[in-house]
Amino acid sequence: MHKYLELFWAFIKPGVFGFGGGQATIPLIREEVVENYGWLTEEQFADYLTMGNTLPGPIATKMSIIIGYDLHGYLGAFIALMGMILPSTIAILLLFNIFLEYKDTAFVQGMQAAAKPVVVILIAGVALSMARSSFLKDINFGSTNTWIVFGLFVVALAITLLNEFIPSFNVHPALMIVVALLIGGFFIK
Repeated sequence: MHKYLELFWAFIKPGVFGFGGGQATIPLIREEVVENYGWLTEEQFADYLTMGNTLPGPIATKMSIIIGYDLHGYLGAFIALMGMILPSTIAILLLFNIFLEYKDTAFVQGMQAAAKPVVVILIAGVALSMARSSFLKDINFGSTNTWIVFGLFVVALAITLLNEFIPSFNVHPALMIVVALLIGGFFIK
């Protein structure tokens, strides 16, 4: 029973403090499952995050299900998911009307403006941590695999920047993921 309570507690914290959407909760989930509890290594977390990003749906809920299932099977998946979604479900049901009434006040707008750059940096930190643990740790410039991964990184970065700065250039992120999966499956050994 204690392991399920720990799992619920580990996911309710990101559920409560994950302002800014699913990607903003990833650093919080990582902190709990890698740093606080040591249930996963950096490499496992990066693998699960990659897997989660290839599946449909919100990333935070997928991560809670994947990690919960890995740790404690179907019941673990359910408990982790409940920890993740319960805070926002309750908050939406109780607070949304209040938010609608006060969303245009300087206080609420100031809170939102202050949280946005922090969320961006937290996401960047997870990206850096994933890069270090997934493809930067074993760089071998004599390996074809390294060059394929490096090429995918450069192309994905270029497409992302083009998507961001040229409105008419619009490559869907899902297409980039599918292409990377296919390239990896066929060419990385």
